[in-house]
Amino acid sequence: MSRSPQPAVGLLRELEDVFTEHEPLRIRFAPKELISQAGSYAAGIYLVTSGIVHESYAETANPKHEVSTGLLGPSSLIGSELLLPDGLQLHRVTCRAVTEVSLSFLERSAFEAAAEAHGVLRRFLAAHLAERSQNLIRAVWRSQLKSVERVSALLRDLAPFGEPTADGRTALPAEIDLRRLADLSYVSYRKMKQACEALSCIEWDGTRFVLSPEELDDRWSQGF
Repeated sequence: MSRSPQPAVGLLRELEDVFTEHEPLRIRFAPKELISQAGSYAAGIYLVTSGIVHESYAETANPKHEVSTGLLGPSSLIGSELLLPDGLQLHRVTCRAVTEVSLSFLERSAFEAAAEAHGVLRRFLAAHLAERSQNLIRAVWRSQLKSVERVSALLRDLAPFGEPTADGRTALPAEIDLRRLADLSYVSYRKMKQACEALSCIEWDGTRFVLSPEELDDRWSQGF
């Protein structure tokens, strides 16, 4: 079974075509650059066309406690919370580039016009919003995991963005080093090193991390 998070090529092309008809702004972000900040004004909606984005939010009861919502890839939307019934014009989550990221941006009125005119976008949007609610539930659960479990969950999310190696494993993007893994999983650098040492399915080959997704899956199925 394919583990790739990349959408069907046809779907991504359809979404890009819809955005193109409404004259989007094309934007690129370098690794670690901020794309959107929770609480800031949201002028419109982004479509991720390439790269990896990390999404997080701060709990209302404890604003200083940031929780990872997950990773976004091609065909993901940033800013879709603008369409929720409360009508707030603020981003609810923070999004930051993990790798170099390309996006297409439409102002809210242009996006609404695109959704009105294109059934493929309406259907995709409905599925996207449903998935977001599930991701929020999963994020709260993950934030309570032990360090090694949290790191393992992150690696399972990252694996589909990697490239296959000659020996059948997966090489993560070069931007993902030990410190970046620590940042993304909200654990200290020391605990990240300990977690990677405890997970025999991941190793550093001198240029990037290489892992075995199947072994990670086995760890989860065995309940650690």
